[in-house]
Amino acid sequence: MRRRTAGAVALLVVALTGCGSSDAEPEPEPVPASPLSQVTIYSSLPEQGPDADETAAVRRGMALALAEAGMRAGGIRVIHRELDNAGAPDGWTPERVSQNARRAVQDDSTALYLGELRSAASTLSMPILNEAGIPQISPAATAIGLVEGGPGAEEGEPERYYPTGERHFVRLMPGDGAQAGVLAALMAADGCERLALVGGTETEGAALAAALAAAAAERGLEPAYEVLVGDDLVRRAPQLAMQASVREADCLAYTGEDARGALALLTRAGQQLDSDASLYVTKGVAEPGLFAPPTGLPVALAPRVTATLPTRGESSPSPTRQALVDELGAEPRTPGDLYALYGYETMRLALDAIARSRTGRPPDVLEALFETDERRSVLGTYAVQDSGDSTLDTYGVYGVEGGRLAFRRLAVPEG
Repeated sequence: MRRRTAGAVALLVVALTGCGSSDAEPEPEPVPASPLSQVTIYSSLPEQGPDADETAAVRRGMALALAEAGMRAGGIRVIHRELDNAGAPDGWTPERVSQNARRAVQDDSTALYLGELRSAASTLSMPILNEAGIPQISPAATAIGLVEGGPGAEEGEPERYYPTGERHFVRLMPGDGAQAGVLAALMAADGCERLALVGGTETEGAALAAALAAAAAERGLEPAYEVLVGDDLVRRAPQLAMQASVREADCLAYTGEDARGALALLTRAGQQLDSDASLYVTKGVAEPGLFAPPTGLPVALAPRVTATLPTRGESSPSPTRQALVDELGAEPRTPGDLYALYGYETMRLALDAIARSRTGRPPDVLEALFETDERRSVLGTYAVQDSGDSTLDTYGVYGVEGGRLAFRRLAVPEG
């Protein structure tokens, strides 16, 4: 049998293609999704428990942003459904978090999900929403492992939160990697050489402790000790303070969320350590009750305490930000101000992504969300990175005066 040459085969293919071309159906053009007339934004926050005040501030900010937009995103009407993820006086529960996420998934009108406030709760809702392709924005979940690996992340993070392999989660508050870098730089500048580090057992407290230990080591600080303590910090505070003294620590940091425990620890450490030893706390406990007399921090100890809180990247409030703070009823540069502003911008970003999507449908909203760039906001100008982190990385450094936090300066992580 005679073999056809490659040229003959090619001619035959062309001929056959040409013969059938007049009857072939053209490939249909993709039909763009039609815009929805109305969508729903769900928010899941703890309305009971230790985070109730922060939730109230976040909700004030969200409500104001939505009201300013006239309950619309572009030409799309927006319904905001507020869900409580606290099923007990102690705060959020795994059952309520999962239930809220599933409720959003089962609603065909869902465009976005705002939450959770805390990282541990976010680890539960994230996989549920990821599998359904629902975009998620957290105002304040800062654990490193939610978006990246490295110091402070657990094995398998962050991949386990993204079963589809695609990112759907965005957070606005700078991650704890940034806070660890700022804290380590502060300690080095303050002359700290031996660090006693106490972290909480909750997700954020433990992750921040690990990241801070790594950042401090990079700056040449020696560890006096590093320990994670749960809900018995009040009881263990005397022992930990004594241990810090015995091991010649000249600074002590607490990265957890137990305000009562932090007060006991700082008070005891102030008594046991040298009078020039510095003490540091983070956003987890930087609340008015920790510092206010007569039950808060001893007045004599106040000059030795430094707190770090995420804040806007400017040395003085802008007129727009100040007007917003006044309207929200929050005092500038306080935790109430902080959470109200993050709530406000979380809703503003959600509305902006819906408007830019042109359809309000989750895949289009998700694409628009991750295309956010050079966005000017009350928190500063930022972009959303591929990881889901925003480019916001500025922290405020605070002292304590008159039983209240007193703003000192701005700081950003180096490198």
